[in-house]
Amino acid sequence: MNRFTSLLNKKIYDVTIVGSGIVGIATAREILKRNPTLKLLILEKEDSIARHQSSHNSGVIHCGVYYKPGSTKARLCVKGSKMMYDYCKENDIKHENCGKIIVAVKKSEFDSLEALYKRGIENGVPNIEMVDRDRLLNLEPSITGGLKAIYTPTTGIVNYLDVAKSMAKEIQDKYQAEVQLGFEASIFDYDTKDKLMYIGDKNNERSILTRHVITCAGMYSDRVAHNAFGQKEPSIVPFRGSFLQFKPEYKHLIKGNVYPIPNPSFPFLGVHFTKKIDGNVWLGPNAVLAFSREGYSYKDFRAKDFQEILTNPGLFALSLKHWKYGVNELLRDIYPSNFIELLQPYMPDISMDMLEVTDGASGVRSQAISPNGDLIEDFIFDTPKDKPILHVRNSPSPAATSSLAIAEEIANMAQNQFKELNNTKKYY
Repeated sequence: MNRFTSLLNKKIYDVTIVGSGIVGIATAREILKRNPTLKLLILEKEDSIARHQSSHNSGVIHCGVYYKPGSTKARLCVKGSKMMYDYCKENDIKHENCGKIIVAVKKSEFDSLEALYKRGIENGVPNIEMVDRDRLLNLEPSITGGLKAIYTPTTGIVNYLDVAKSMAKEIQDKYQAEVQLGFEASIFDYDTKDKLMYIGDKNNERSILTRHVITCAGMYSDRVAHNAFGQKEPSIVPFRGSFLQFKPEYKHLIKGNVYPIPNPSFPFLGVHFTKKIDGNVWLGPNAVLAFSREGYSYKDFRAKDFQEILTNPGLFALSLKHWKYGVNELLRDIYPSNFIELLQPYMPDISMDMLEVTDGASGVRSQAISPNGDLIEDFIFDTPKDKPILHVRNSPSPAATSSLAIAEEIANMAQNQFKELNNTKKYY
């Protein structure tokens, strides 16, 4: 008896989503909105949902100013930002439309600021404006080093874990979706006769049958895709970002979000001031290589992850090109006081005794990288031939902001792929 026939008397799911981050949950919600009667399952290796990138981020609702015009990233961010605000309002999720300024502190930065402003206009960012020093100080009185800025009033803040939990509750209560926790989807097989996918956990102690699979595995998207008939590349490299925060008596100094002009060579937005929905203000992050895909501290180490890092040709090529940048980021990680050097041009009076290290103020970015060392900034999808699987291989920041719009995109792709493959009307 093979693994399929032994399960045929059990429940067969119509759609199974691997990964319960905010993108996976939003995708489940979108599919069920279109098809309320589907039997949908979410598999999650952790003991609760949204344990990693979805709950370890700055909580910013981005407006779409940074991204290359015409890119999927730009389009989905602008659209997804509005959808996120609407969802939060409809579901009474605490959020704040606090705005953001992107600040030039030197005249030599004015051209870059102007180019970024034009990009925001081209991307359709609502109500974006260029502001002079007087207006800048009216918005953020403590940013006395600023000369000129872009103001995006539609930037906001939220706790994305609250959003993910709300969506998970909705799909379970309204559509009877199932979530299986502690299920590390590692074994995949396909029965071409019955057109069923077998998924087993890491030790093959638990297994399910399903007609269609969508993987949204975040930090593990490359491994899951490769295990499930997908391409080996691109690989995922984990970068850890750590934050400091203002001590309680100083957090009033920042009213919203204050960002530098980003380095065009990297997808990271640089060290910035971020107001949190709990009222605290984070300062950071840096961007250092993590030696574990769940490495929220410099002490975290996982042998398998480290071995992958050492043998990754793309990371080696990247390191050769940008070793000096990496060294500076590492020094800021070892010596938090080095953050001050990047913050003082914006707030000259800031000092280390105004700041503190806090538990939980760190995150790991799952950065897709090509074999030649290019950091991949846009979304990547992988559709193995003749298999009812869609892999979300790269959903970079601002994926949380864009999650509801990304979910529509994934559902549309899945609809076309699965219909053509199975020639069935059951899925859509």
